[in-house]
Amino acid sequence: MGKMTPDTREQEGVLAGTPDWQPPVTGTGTFSRLPRCPEFGLGEVDLAILGIPWDGLVTYRPGARFGPQAIRQASIACRSYSQAMKVDVFKNLKSVDAGDVDVSIFDFEETFSRIETRVAELQQAGAAVVSIGGDHSVLLPILRATSAKHRQLTLIHIDAHTDTSDTGGNPPHHHGTCIRDAIEEGLIKGERIFQIGIRGSFGDAEYLAYGEQSGINLLDMHDFHDPARKAEFTARLRETAGEGPCYLTFDIDGVDPAFAPGTGTPVPGGLSSFEAIDFLYDLRGLNFVGGDVVEVAPVYDIETQITSLLAASIVLQIAALVAIGKPLSKS
Repeated sequence: MGKMTPDTREQEGVLAGTPDWQPPVTGTGTFSRLPRCPEFGLGEVDLAILGIPWDGLVTYRPGARFGPQAIRQASIACRSYSQAMKVDVFKNLKSVDAGDVDVSIFDFEETFSRIETRVAELQQAGAAVVSIGGDHSVLLPILRATSAKHRQLTLIHIDAHTDTSDTGGNPPHHHGTCIRDAIEEGLIKGERIFQIGIRGSFGDAEYLAYGEQSGINLLDMHDFHDPARKAEFTARLRETAGEGPCYLTFDIDGVDPAFAPGTGTPVPGGLSSFEAIDFLYDLRGLNFVGGDVVEVAPVYDIETQITSLLAASIVLQIAALVAIGKPLSKS
């Protein structure tokens, strides 16, 4: 092979899946220095990182539209090898940064349509899509695409909130309704949803009752710290998922604001950074077809980037979960 130019390096990166090493202060603003490749052909890529800069349906503090940019910036510290998962992510997965969805800031219906279309395009090309958002309302169009591609999907949902709110139809959706919306649209069955980290207060007891009636499996923070209940929950999750497709949606407010202050709806008493990453380790071997990290609002990150740094690490671990079940790519 001859000497690589910047253009050929990017082309080879798409095929080989391994970005050239660069000092953290150099290079373009892609996730973990991956090649930027908005378009590619069938079978050319295994993993696509997709930004969704949207926070038009938040109910409290805005700012998650800046999440993708901040997570990418923080990801300069993310290298290819996951020590926890024992896998070299970008050697196992032909990986690219697919850029951002072209959202419509003032039109959620158009934005949802564009998200669904873009995710479906990437999945059709063979990619597992890991999205960086954005508020949690983006999960609905993501699931519209993903459930059409992957039947009998199991959803693993880490969050402080159940996201089973009911707006009464005005507006029809917000970032706290995405789980209820997905169930009522028939995208996923309640018994195939596993929620971790739920805590705090709720606007209405009906939100919890809805989850119970729908069969949602819930591991709140009290049960998370009970080894027997946590083990039983994880075993039930594995039994339900089997070898079928799994999707992981990670709302960063599932982590305690002491460790992740940069979010719009912080709730005390959550997971520590270690507990969040360690729980992902417990999910090894499941068949992950995608995931997301949402609700990162860097304006509240107290100038430390700790929330964005954690989010970038979680994105890499989700990619590692995808990689574990993939054969080594050939360059």
